[in-house]
Amino acid sequence: MRVSSRFVSGVLCTGLVLVTVGCTGSTENPFDALCADPVVVKCDPVDGPLSITVDAAAANDAVQGFAGRVQDAVTQTQREITLRADDPSAVQLDPEVATTPKWQFTLQPGGTDDALAGVLEAAAVPGARGVYAGLGWPSAEAATLDDVEPLITALSSTTLFADGGTFTVPSLRERFRLVYVPAFTTLDGVRAVVSVARDHPDAEVLLEAPTAGPNQPTFYVAHLTPDEATELAARLSAPEMASASVPGAPLEFVLTSLSEQGTDSLTGTFGGIAG
Repeated sequence: MRVSSRFVSGVLCTGLVLVTVGCTGSTENPFDALCADPVVVKCDPVDGPLSITVDAAAANDAVQGFAGRVQDAVTQTQREITLRADDPSAVQLDPEVATTPKWQFTLQPGGTDDALAGVLEAAAVPGARGVYAGLGWPSAEAATLDDVEPLITALSSTTLFADGGTFTVPSLRERFRLVYVPAFTTLDGVRAVVSVARDHPDAEVLLEAPTAGPNQPTFYVAHLTPDEATELAARLSAPEMASASVPGAPLEFVLTSLSEQGTDSLTGTFGGIAG
């Protein structure tokens, strides 16, 4: 059976995201020009990138303008692309795991790049890295546990983190995550959570808060011994710990330990305040 070249061309057009010769409309790959832009460090992969790394030193206006053009290409090709900037000071903990970027932002078909301005503002704060905005809380990474509170204080003045955010520290396995919601948790609470993480380096320490409905957080500590859990419950329940949360919304804790009898949990509130 003889198949016409026009038919073959039509089939190819249907199956490809990027238009080719013989298809209706432009024959150019929109990413060719984008990946050649002066702000671009790397496109991966080159011919149809899923991520684009931009120069961390590029001016915000240049990055914002570039992101607008990428958003147009994303909508045209119906493919999601992540923009990111590398952090030259980031330490690679595992040679097989990429270092934390200075910031990253995902552009989606039919979406906008409006929130990128907030990401760039937050990423400009000294000590901030891994700044990300998407579904859920915005997030950032502090260099060490000692840097968590200063970073929270600094980022709370930015548009992106005004209502709260997730904060982590570099780790081969994520064992520390703190969702700071200023409407519920005070900086005394932040210091208490960081202190627990410092005193229990083998434990998983998480201050979690939902993004939907009431954002009241709960403090979880796992992988404790029974004795550690008992001691920590007494420490968190002490009256002086009541300042960890705002009045009327006591911060709850759940401490999990493993013994020969199985898994046990101790619950309570900071300062021993009744819920």
